[in-house]
Amino acid sequence: MAPDTSPRRRSRAGCLTCRRRKKKCDEGRPSCAGCQRNSLECQWEPSEAILIPRRRRGRRGRLAEKALPGHAQGMVNVFSVLTPDIAMRLLGHFLDASPRWLSTRMGSRRTDYLKWLSPALSNSHLVRKCILAIASADLLKYHRGDPQIRHAAIEYYGQAVSSLRMAIEDEMAVNSSSDGPLSDYTPLSVLLLCLHETQNFTNRERILPHLNAAAFLLQTRISCGSMDPILRAYLFEMFCYFFALAVFSLGSKLFLSPADRIFTSPSVIEYLQHGHIMGTSQDLFLAIYRISLLGPNLLSSKPDEASVAKSELLLLDQELVTCQMKFSLQQHIDVEHHHDALISQLYGLACRIHIRRLLAPSRLDEDGTVQSLVEAFIQNLQHLPPDSPSHHILSWPLVITGLSANMSAHQRIIAAKLDNIHENWQSAIFSKSAEFLRDKWRKDRLRNRDRPIASGNEPSSDPEGFAWHQCPVILA
Repeated sequence: MAPDTSPRRRSRAGCLTCRRRKKKCDEGRPSCAGCQRNSLECQWEPSEAILIPRRRRGRRGRLAEKALPGHAQGMVNVFSVLTPDIAMRLLGHFLDASPRWLSTRMGSRRTDYLKWLSPALSNSHLVRKCILAIASADLLKYHRGDPQIRHAAIEYYGQAVSSLRMAIEDEMAVNSSSDGPLSDYTPLSVLLLCLHETQNFTNRERILPHLNAAAFLLQTRISCGSMDPILRAYLFEMFCYFFALAVFSLGSKLFLSPADRIFTSPSVIEYLQHGHIMGTSQDLFLAIYRISLLGPNLLSSKPDEASVAKSELLLLDQELVTCQMKFSLQQHIDVEHHHDALISQLYGLACRIHIRRLLAPSRLDEDGTVQSLVEAFIQNLQHLPPDSPSHHILSWPLVITGLSANMSAHQRIIAAKLDNIHENWQSAIFSKSAEFLRDKWRKDRLRNRDRPIASGNEPSSDPEGFAWHQCPVILA
């Protein structure tokens, strides 16, 4: 019998999504044109397959397999289409694990975010894709050998970024001068990807375009109405948190003009008081942002600019002292408020340590102020419960304090805390931060061992006070 030389045949029934919508389908895989155009999840029946004549597929298929890299061939061998089962598994994982990412609350407030997340998940395909991208990347950390999860992480991240780009372009094309309420699902999706980049990756540059997009989108929402005020408040809290810490490390690569309008807006400051992320510590986001902008000005060649920066940092330090005293005077507070006070103290002490390092970078801690602040930080850290829901936001204060910790005992406590958090969270933020600090401490010991004994002030190991720029991750 002659070999079958007819062209490969494809199913003419279309994808499941187009069938449900009763639309014509071009049967493009893995996502047809109709689903791509409408930002829909393109689903196919697992039993459907592209039929290729057996004899033609044999030799050419083997040659193609030999030509593919190993990781690419692994993806081909899994499946060509993501099934509804994997999506449901990922959504289930997100609902189980998301309190660790989206909340630092305790007790009944632990899952308050579901009040706005659940409607967004149901009503927005864009939000759904971003959530699936986060869930698949996080689940992959626990099931690294699962090819389905690996394929889903790649596929959903690509879908999320592509759909988000189109959504931002659509919003830019619309006249934003309208006084009517704007949907917050697009900025929510952007900030969910910021969460994705910080929790699941270590490349600092990947978060930058998302943060710049969030600044553009949220500046148009400062004074306009919202269909969900609680969601709007959470968005501004998330933005201020991520952006302040990103400016700290990569300020020159971010669009500061729209962000300034957000950070200085009275309505935004009012939004921060809701305390979804850090409870009573929200104002410290603003403090970190101010420090991040003022620090480089201390090195300015213009004397007036450097003098103004120094005066403002000293004033900010006094404000932080007042804030710390307010918390220390509180008596008989409940567990939740005690936890919030501890987190506020840790962030406030880290801010003060950093300010002191910036103001006196070329001298040792002559009066012991910095080391006394480090000691206070360690004491508060040891009072934090081992199951604290705020562990995932402690990278910044731990690294800042670690850069100034001179005693080996303090260094060991900070490194152990970062290791313990990494063990529970499996986020490279903490493992990379611990490696960064250990490497710096080792270099400091070698430098101090080889340095001859001298009288007077000796230079510090960080003469410019900007060692954190070398940290491989955004300290979020």
